[in-house]
Amino acid sequence: MKWARRTTSARDRPSIAAGVIPPLLPTLVDRVPQGPDWLHEIKWDGYRIGVYLDKGKVKILTRNLHDWTVRFPTIVAAVAELDATDAIIDGEAFVADDKGLSHFSSLQRALGRGGRRQDIMLAVFDLLKIDGEDLRDRPLVDRRKALVNLLGETPPNGIVLSDEISGGSDILAQVCQFGFEGIVSKLRVSPYRSGRRQEWVKTKCVLSDEFIVIGYEPGNSYGGLGSVLLANVEDGNLVFAGGVGTGFNARTGTDMIRRLKATEAEKSTIPGLKVKGAIWTRPEIVVDVEYRGWTEDHQLRHPSFKGIREDRSVDEFL
Repeated sequence: MKWARRTTSARDRPSIAAGVIPPLLPTLVDRVPQGPDWLHEIKWDGYRIGVYLDKGKVKILTRNLHDWTVRFPTIVAAVAELDATDAIIDGEAFVADDKGLSHFSSLQRALGRGGRRQDIMLAVFDLLKIDGEDLRDRPLVDRRKALVNLLGETPPNGIVLSDEISGGSDILAQVCQFGFEGIVSKLRVSPYRSGRRQEWVKTKCVLSDEFIVIGYEPGNSYGGLGSVLLANVEDGNLVFAGGVGTGFNARTGTDMIRRLKATEAEKSTIPGLKVKGAIWTRPEIVVDVEYRGWTEDHQLRHPSFKGIREDRSVDEFL
């Protein structure tokens, strides 16, 4: 039985306006590809964004094309300084700690109520358009050269270039040892094509993925939260993936239980699914979860909550 969606209506979902380019999304793989054809970069732990510069005005879209310009004042100011009439830049919004590491939880705090949005920076890794010229058909290495030229010797404060990193067969181990999330590897000759592609792949130090919330088990934490029940999508069907009850704190746990109660439903979205004591919700919340693998009955092993993906919608999973 296919999952009958009840999420946002077509009029609520952002349409793809003229000139807007949905992002190229890397495919998750188990091993870092080897050989001179591949270029490797650090995997930034933040929000993927497209940055649009047009005659000094800057617009920022999330990867599901919501306008979040007002949430990134430092990035807006930095991009406005670039020496270009118009440009489309692909990058990641992030917050760095004192060691230069990016953390998704830090970005969420900065975006939250009373957060320091001025701390949010932009890691840039691709340039899709510059001064009226569409670069998407050109090889990645050429687009990166154009990006470096655009940034100049000293990029504006708030922008960093996602540098190429080098290493042998143990490059992932080296990256993990430094505390980064993983590696994104890209074919040097690849053009830019929107959607999930094999020309870009990602490998992670710790397994993590995005899941759809379908309910919760009540508990004694954060106003009644025990664990959050999760599902992923396989061949258009929602499939139960178990629950996550760790990784919450006073802020994220309280926010989660508030959202859960606002989306409660009479029955499970997955037909026939029974979890004793569960309270079901409409499938409207997407969360990021770290885990150590899968059990034989297709449930997450040692999951830990990382955050709510405000930049994702359930519709993207189909």
